[in-house]
Amino acid sequence: MKRIIALSTIALVVLIMSFNSCSTVESGHKGVEVSWGGKTNLDVVHPEGMNIGLHWIWDGMVEYDVREKTMTHKFVFNDKNNMNTTVELALDYRLNPKKVNLLHSQITDVETKIIKTLKSAGKEVVPQYSAVELNIMKRTEAELKLSKIISEELPEFYVDFARLQMTDVDIPKAVAKLAEETAVQLGRNELAKKKEAEKVALAKAQVAESKGNFEAAEFDVKTKNLMSQPKLLELYKAETERVWANKGVSPYGNNNVFGSGAMILKNK
Repeated sequence: MKRIIALSTIALVVLIMSFNSCSTVESGHKGVEVSWGGKTNLDVVHPEGMNIGLHWIWDGMVEYDVREKTMTHKFVFNDKNNMNTTVELALDYRLNPKKVNLLHSQITDVETKIIKTLKSAGKEVVPQYSAVELNIMKRTEAELKLSKIISEELPEFYVDFARLQMTDVDIPKAVAKLAEETAVQLGRNELAKKKEAEKVALAKAQVAESKGNFEAAEFDVKTKNLMSQPKLLELYKAETERVWANKGVSPYGNNNVFGSGAMILKNK
């Protein structure tokens, strides 16, 4: 009976040791082997999946996610006009899967290192441009300069550079205010021009109307003067008859310009 108990105990110990003599690494990760005393194994990086060995009974595994990540961060820089400009940078990167053991042994906060690198690169590049240029025509050029700096510095932290984008550039408040005031003033200028054109058109219409009224009044005066002077009226009548006689028709009748009952035209 004692022998059976002993064998069962041994089997249980072996079973426990079997479960503890392996370690697993999740998909998309790499494993760093750390000994019981805390020393990092710099000779090997463990792949994803199960890793078997009796040493896992006392050694540990630290996993690092080596899939591509995106870090987005906002910084405030001075542009070339010495105006505070908020710039958002988006960095696509991943930890070097072959060197995570070196990263583990040398760097405690890799994200802080990356942010410092982005800030340093931005301080060098952004002051070469105005905020307006970075928004309209020079952004791609600035991104290329930033990418060159970052791609050279990130490997020092065992980080692989993928791409960088300047995802947002805020226009400085002073520039935005000036642009708004300019737009408002342009609108006012256009409105003033429109009102001035309307005034000119109205003035021309008034002049034309006044001229027409003057000519009509002048005609009325001439007509009244003619009607008030019989001699002139007789002369006008004789001239009218002569013109119509040359045409072979009578100036009177339905179309008598003096009216069908204009007895004033007859000799006394």
